[in-house]
Amino acid sequence: MIKAAVFDLDHTLFDRNGTLKSLVIALRKEFQVNEKMTDEEIAAEWCYADKTFVYSGWEYIFGYLKEKGILLGSPDFQDYCEFLYKYFELISVPFPETVPMLEKLRGLGYKTGLITNGNHKLQYAKIRNLELSGHFDEIIVTGDYGIHKPDREIFDIMREKLGFSADEIVYVGDNPVNDIEGARNAGWHTIWMKSTGFWLDEIEKAEREVFTVSEVIDAVLSLEE
Repeated sequence: MIKAAVFDLDHTLFDRNGTLKSLVIALRKEFQVNEKMTDEEIAAEWCYADKTFVYSGWEYIFGYLKEKGILLGSPDFQDYCEFLYKYFELISVPFPETVPMLEKLRGLGYKTGLITNGNHKLQYAKIRNLELSGHFDEIIVTGDYGIHKPDREIFDIMREKLGFSADEIVYVGDNPVNDIEGARNAGWHTIWMKSTGFWLDEIEKAEREVFTVSEVIDAVLSLEE
């Protein structure tokens, strides 16, 4: 019996594409950006790069923006990182169904949790901006522990916090390695959020797959059948 649903943040509950689209104007202010490209064209390329290289690192996304002639001159990667830290703390776009879904899950008696890789300051800024803090029984930002997904230990820490056995918890996330394989290795049930559509053939599929946050509750309930 499932007693708790634990979530990833980025690309699962937090709309990174929507957020990047809202940051194009700020990108123009902070960097030398190709003036011949429209905001829509830049947003499309930025979101494509984020989707393609999301599991490789920001340096690959940064390299793509330079290669495509979006960032001109001699932009510095560290400046790009500081830009993202600055604006992700100010602007975060949620999926509209996120809060209603979490409220309904808790109303059905499930405990909820969040495990997100990253540093404390940035990830908690996102959580505050998204107004999600009050919708979780437990939150783990891995930077606080020095252990990151897919390390089984971080899942075990959450399991202990929730007070349930591994087979009573389901994890919902978009990353095939960090989220799905990590949770499975910890003995948890798994739901893949197909927000990026990225999968690795060598990874065993999740027990359930969803395209949107609004499908999560039905997926959780189906694991009870």
